[in-house]
Amino acid sequence: MPEAKPYKALPMSDELARTMAFEWQETLDALSDGLAVVDLEGRIQRFNSALARLLDRPETELAGLGCDRLWGTLPPERQPFVRALDSRQRAGIELEYQERLLSITVDPMFDSEGNLVGAVQIVRDLTEKRRLEEQFRESQKFETIGTLAAGVAHDFNNLLTSIMGNASLVLESLPKGSQSREKLADVVRAGQRAAELTHQLLAYSGKGRHFMQKVELSALLERTQSLIEASVPKKVSLDIRLQHNLPRIDADPNQVQQMVLNLVSNAAEAIGDNTGLIVISTGTEQNGCVYLEVRDTGCGMDNTTKTRIFDPFFTTKFTGRGLGLAAVAGIARTHKASIQVQSTPAQGSTFHVSFPAEEAVSQSATSAEPLAPIHAGATVLVVDDEEMVCRIAQAALESRGYRVRLARDGMDAINQVRSHSDIALLLLDLTMPVMGGEEAIDEILELRPGIRVIVSTGYERADAIARFGRRRVADYLQKPYTSRQLTEKVEAVLSQT
Repeated sequence: MPEAKPYKALPMSDELARTMAFEWQETLDALSDGLAVVDLEGRIQRFNSALARLLDRPETELAGLGCDRLWGTLPPERQPFVRALDSRQRAGIELEYQERLLSITVDPMFDSEGNLVGAVQIVRDLTEKRRLEEQFRESQKFETIGTLAAGVAHDFNNLLTSIMGNASLVLESLPKGSQSREKLADVVRAGQRAAELTHQLLAYSGKGRHFMQKVELSALLERTQSLIEASVPKKVSLDIRLQHNLPRIDADPNQVQQMVLNLVSNAAEAIGDNTGLIVISTGTEQNGCVYLEVRDTGCGMDNTTKTRIFDPFFTTKFTGRGLGLAAVAGIARTHKASIQVQSTPAQGSTFHVSFPAEEAVSQSATSAEPLAPIHAGATVLVVDDEEMVCRIAQAALESRGYRVRLARDGMDAINQVRSHSDIALLLLDLTMPVMGGEEAIDEILELRPGIRVIVSTGYERADAIARFGRRRVADYLQKPYTSRQLTEKVEAVLSQT
């Protein structure tokens, strides 16, 4: 780096000098970066108000202070002032100062003959810049992992469709007294639980939406109890008090489980290495809301901390991202729930979450007999690039009396619709090579405006609707599905007027 040019002083009157000094000070004080002019001994001769603000020191303390005393006990070889004077070039350093990241840059000053006369020191707060950089890196990492998660979820859904479809087909063919019925029913139920994992993967990847359904909060917590117990250290006692037969809430079970685990984890961290107690309770409030409460005997919080606990990236821990309680707040907003926090230093904290209750809805029993099809004989074109999915869909539909044609991609589906006028309905996969369902549907509907289309996808219904826009889709069938879910969906669509 080239050396700084010498400054040549011009003769001026005392009044002009005072005026210019005042104007220079105003100019320096307008800067957001801290600035100090130091002599050869490193003593501060002039500085701006930003320097005092960044260092959190009174201005009277800075005048004449040695710049090597600003940053604590840095060794001489790390002092930017020493390095700048030794090298006669700019020197800089980044360091942590009072929970902030500061950049210190020192430029040497020369007189008209090229002799060193001092230095200019500039201090810049990089805390926000570094936070944004880290946030950007995290977002890139999450995007990469999210793309992988979406791919895994897609393939997993197809495998589950085959497992659940075949199991449900065999289940329907067995007599009621068969000992194998319950075992196959367990296979179907396990497949449905595994399908919840794909919903989580899709939600994590940003390719899915929250899957809202009617949930009984206490029953959900009972299913999550093993995960809750595993997240609590041995020194911490866990007391779970659940009120049963609560009014149902409209919720995404996976998101509510995540909320509970985050609150319990936060409570355990508040207790730390000490012995303590975490109490988890559910119940109803006088206004009819359903509540979840997590209380701990941890370190508690002061009022200042309480006002910031839901801010992203705010944390009182030495390590951590400060996203746990921010995620809790986000989940609460999604579910139109409110959060109340009570906490006192050294006396623990209580998080009280209130969910609006929904009326219970009746659900058809899984053991109910499938509806008898009234459109048997109709031709269904199954469009999917996965051979296993095609086979299970064909077997399920043919077992109910439908005729089935198969296509491996959108282009194949277009050609078959053009060639076979008897096709009444398409079961159309969303993601396929060559041409996906989203690209093929426009030409299919142009060829056959009256044809019925069911979009089969691992994405949530709301997300699939958003992707297809105003196209005339009759309905959506989320993967993985059982043979009964498939045939009932086909029958319902063909019965539409």
